[in-house]
Amino acid sequence: MSEATEETRSIKFSRVGDSEKLTKELSNLDGVIGLLIAEDWLEVSYDAAQIQWKGIEQVITNNHFELKSDLLSKWKRSWYQYSDVNVRDNFNHKPHCCNKPPK
Repeated sequence: MSEATEETRSIKFSRVGDSEKLTKELSNLDGVIGLLIAEDWLEVSYDAAQIQWKGIEQVITNNHFELKSDLLSKWKRSWYQYSDVNVRDNFNHKPHCCNKPPK
């Protein structure tokens, strides 16, 4: 794991499910580094080269947690997905030599 691909995200819930089950499932995901669940919010650190926010969000909703649906929360989640794709793509990019044409 590279520090360049490590991300820390936080999100609020509007409805909370079983916190212990969610903690167990998120901890078992490849790429999850740290996790903190409070009463109505979650903070998760993960390697964006291994797992994307969309996968983490799917685990959250599968465990009967409902994410806040206000405009700011939707924008944050969208930004998380967008930036994770960029981090993954940049991490997997193979640079070419300047003396050779790109393949």
